[in-house]
Amino acid sequence: MSVTTIDIAGCDVVPVSPNRDSRGCLFEIFRQSWPGAFPTVQWNACASNAGVVRGVHVHVDYEEFYTLPSGRVVLGLVDIRADSPSFRNSVQFEWADSDGVAIVVPRGVAHVVRFVENSVLAFGLSGYWTPDFDVVGCQWDDPELRLQWPDKDVVRSTRDLASGGFAQMLADYEERSTAWRELQRLGAREACLVR
Repeated sequence: MSVTTIDIAGCDVVPVSPNRDSRGCLFEIFRQSWPGAFPTVQWNACASNAGVVRGVHVHVDYEEFYTLPSGRVVLGLVDIRADSPSFRNSVQFEWADSDGVAIVVPRGVAHVVRFVENSVLAFGLSGYWTPDFDVVGCQWDDPELRLQWPDKDVVRSTRDLASGGFAQMLADYEERSTAWRELQRLGAREACLVR
């Protein structure tokens, strides 16, 4: 892995302990005590073939804690939070299961994963996935992301193929973030009224 820190506020590279022996590997994917860890309410595992690209996606309602138990990927991260000190910073690096790290991805950090070989990406979420907010993203090779990809012959989902451009992603993120914050405010207000 060519990166030990990520120049995006809130993104962390977290050392993890793969326990390898002649049988294979017991891979610790999460400990609450790790740097950058947050309480998770949902865990997902994504198995993808070499040549698949997932993203660009950005979440307004939860953080993600990525681990890579098996395989090799290239991860691209772009901070689209207008109030962040690292707004518009881009980071891209190759990541292999042998690197023994996890990556913390805060809400508002756009992310794209290119699977270099057949891989399993496991990730914990700080909030439950809901389709209402999981619609923000852009084309994986949009020049405004400032990410470099060696090839364009990749496999993508219908959703990712239909994504708009970077500017649209910024506008969608701001709109969805405002709506989510308002829901959180109303929920907190309702909780106070019930007491």
